[in-house]
Amino acid sequence: MSDQLYRVDFTEAAAEVRDSLPAERRAMLDRGVRVLARDPFNKTATGPIGPDDSYRKAYVAPGLVLEYTVVAQVLVVIVMQLFDETAYLIDQDI
Repeated sequence: MSDQLYRVDFTEAAAEVRDSLPAERRAMLDRGVRVLARDPFNKTATGPIGPDDSYRKAYVAPGLVLEYTVVAQVLVVIVMQLFDETAYLIDQDI
């Protein structure tokens, strides 16, 4: 892990999702992104999803998953997925 922070940028689509979050979830995202900016190649909570190690996925907070790439000390969030962890299929009557 490096002492240097990576700059973090969001694509327009990922920024829209980020900006739509309620304050509590946004705070969780911001905290997770700060941790990720210190070590975007963390072996515990991230993993490669592309043909090389620079395309990655990270579970940054409950229900928040980021897909990102790392290029020249810049971490670019490409996709941000939100999961509603209060609604499950098993809760529905069949």
